[in-house]
Amino acid sequence: MNLNNIICRPSDDRSKRFLLGKKGSSELLAIGLNPSSANESLLDPTSRNIQIIANQNGCDGWWIVNLYPARFSKPKNLPKRANKNLLNENLITIKSIVHDDKYNIKKILCCWGNNVESKLYLKNQVKLILNHLSSLEFDFYCIGKTKLGNPFHPSPQSINRFLGGINQITLKEFK
Repeated sequence: MNLNNIICRPSDDRSKRFLLGKKGSSELLAIGLNPSSANESLLDPTSRNIQIIANQNGCDGWWIVNLYPARFSKPKNLPKRANKNLLNENLITIKSIVHDDKYNIKKILCCWGNNVESKLYLKNQVKLILNHLSSLEFDFYCIGKTKLGNPFHPSPQSINRFLGGINQITLKEFK
């Protein structure tokens, strides 16, 4: 069952996710840390927040990609060493999205949170992805920065505790 035209790639895969979102004429591309349970049939609280943030900031479509595509509900459970094939396929997917005319990416939302500090491969992915997107002259946004300077993760807990609730979210430039 597809939930309001939500696209998930791959579909019905509990081990990995490269892309989740909904087509629009103006789309927000959110870059998170790693996917958890959301899919084409059921959005989780974070993906629902991404959808709201997109809508509140002039985007009628949204996509979520991640630094690492393996599904883990808790970032602390991410592997110590990344699967290089997954990393490569993830990077290819992200590059294909921003180069494909089917997508209408207008804004990039960085939202991986402080757990990026836990694994060197996650920090390396940030550099690779942002360098590529910078070469295409995208502007980067966040919903706020942590004390460590990382973009806030859009979980309900972060948004409610640190940012005053989902209705208070405005995009800020992220450098």
